[in-house]
Amino acid sequence: MLRAGVIRAARYDRRDGDLPLLRLLLERETSERTEGARDWARAMDADSCGRDPEAESEFTWIELARAQGRIEHARVALIRLLDDAGPADAELLGRLSASLERLGDHAQAARAQFFFLSLQDTDRDRAVAACDLARLERRKGDLAAARRALERARTAVRTVPQWHRHGLGRLITEQHLELALAAAEAGDAPLARETMALGRELLSTIARQHAKALSELSTRAKWAVAALGRDQG
Repeated sequence: MLRAGVIRAARYDRRDGDLPLLRLLLERETSERTEGARDWARAMDADSCGRDPEAESEFTWIELARAQGRIEHARVALIRLLDDAGPADAELLGRLSASLERLGDHAQAARAQFFFLSLQDTDRDRAVAACDLARLERRKGDLAAARRALERARTAVRTVPQWHRHGLGRLITEQHLELALAAAEAGDAPLARETMALGRELLSTIARQHAKALSELSTRAKWAVAALGRDQG
């Protein structure tokens, strides 16, 4: 408003003696607006890019490398963080497991998840982490390790109140069915039958809506396990 008033006075309402004052006011207003623009630009830069690149989380640069297609650079950086992680880094290990899984490195993701599981304080958290470990071990191709992880999940879940009525019931059941299907497809009949039997038991235990949501997976696993007997016959 001040600048607009100064300009209007300079053009339409000035006297000869006003010119020096008008010039001074215009110069001051221009200077203030320029400095304000600089402050705005600095603030925008800080919000968008961070005040100090050195202060940015390593995950920022890792995600940027992934987005640019530099997958191996991102993977190596994540593994370096994993190698340096310790007992005080539970949150970091969880993030590393998820990030490595997104990159498709299920072996290293399982490694991070194994350490993450060992640092959980409650049976519920241990059950969830063990189910996630089972998924990663299965995707890695280590079905025996996935079986051990699900055994840990079943042990942990026993003391979780009403676990079968909530999402945890669906999660643990789903992982058993997925393992039964994977074992059947791999031709491991003993593991497939054992895990399918546990899956059926869990299906009869969890809430009806969760069992219904898993009906398609259950059917696929059931027929895959049944086919093992026909193939052997």
